[in-house]
Amino acid sequence: MTSPNRPATPCSRRPTWRSQTQGNPLAAGLVAFGAGLLAASMVPASRTERQKAAELMHSDALEPVKQAATESAQHLKEGAKEVTQEAAGDVKDTAAQAARATQDEARGQGGRVTEQARDSGRSVADEARHRSGPG
Repeated sequence: MTSPNRPATPCSRRPTWRSQTQGNPLAAGLVAFGAGLLAASMVPASRTERQKAAELMHSDALEPVKQAATESAQHLKEGAKEVTQEAAGDVKDTAAQAARATQDEARGQGGRVTEQARDSGRSVADEARHRSGPG
C-alpha cells in the first residue's frame, strides 16, 4: 500500500494474480484446472493407463459412441446436401433472371439504335433533297 505522501511505485500499482482472482472463484478454478491439465500432460501415461486405454479401444463400450457419431455425421451430410441444393437453385434462378434482364435491355437498346439509324437516314435524305434543290 502507498501512503498519501509517497508516490506509487510501479510494483505497488501492478496487480498480482491473487488480487485479480480474489472475489472471482470461477477464474481461480479455471487457473487451477489449467495448471493441473498442463502438469498432467507432462507426466507420461502409466502402464496401467495404457493397458486400460487399449482394452477400451478393443471393447464394445465405444460402439454406442461410434454409432452416435456416425448418425450425427450422416445428418450433417444430409443437411449440408439440402442447403447446397437450395443454394444452387437460388444461384440458377438469379442467373436466369439476370440473363432475361440483360436480354430485355439488349433488345431495348437495339430498338433504340434502329430508331436512331432511321432518324439519321431520314435526316440525311432530307438534307440531300434540300441541297439538290427543288425537283
